[in-house]
Amino acid sequence: MLKAFVLCNNITDNPPNQGHKDLQGAGLSRIESADPFPAKLSFWVFVQLSDQKEIGEARLALMRADSGRRYFFRPINIRHEDIAQATIFCIRLYDCTFPERGVYFLELWYDDVSVVDQRLELS
Repeated sequence: MLKAFVLCNNITDNPPNQGHKDLQGAGLSRIESADPFPAKLSFWVFVQLSDQKEIGEARLALMRADSGRRYFFRPINIRHEDIAQATIFCIRLYDCTFPERGVYFLELWYDDVSVVDQRLELS
């Protein structure tokens, strides 16, 4: 069960609050790029979900809105230490290649099932 899926500029630990994260630029939905395209951009994804299984597989995909073409990223094994509690994990998309300006959707897949997507516009 998905609790949170947030795109942001940066994620850091919050030392006074053990286990909490600070999300800088949370709600990222538009990136202005002065770079020539294809452009390589970096950003973070904060995910909080729960599962009744101890291990699951998360995967992100970048989908172009105009064509529906998906670019999948490597799968990430998620271990749920306590299946009664939601698990938090953060993924940095480093030098993510965007072929051109336009609208994209960043999708979260969990155990090969599409869970949620977030609109992301490059201008």
